[in-house]
Amino acid sequence: MSKGTAIALVLGIVCVIVGIVLLVVWWSDFVTVLKGALGPMLALGGGLVIAIAWGEYQAAKEMERLTSQAQQPSQPQTQPTQAQSSSEQTSQQ
Repeated sequence: MSKGTAIALVLGIVCVIVGIVLLVVWWSDFVTVLKGALGPMLALGGGLVIAIAWGEYQAAKEMERLTSQAQQPSQPQTQPTQAQSSSEQTSQQ
């Protein structure tokens, strides 16, 4: 194990221990913050779900439109014949 990996491992362990101790000491404050953040988290999460569902709805509608166009028999398109230009007519005479 390299020196950098060992340092990262020790720092990670220290951070976990300190975090657990502070969570126990500040439990009531943690619960207060969690209660205060719950409403905005639900509102933002719900907005995200609505945006994703709306995008999926639009994509399904577009796919249905393209599928119905592909299933319709295509009519051959006739291109109008273009009249010869005056320079072509004089060169052929």
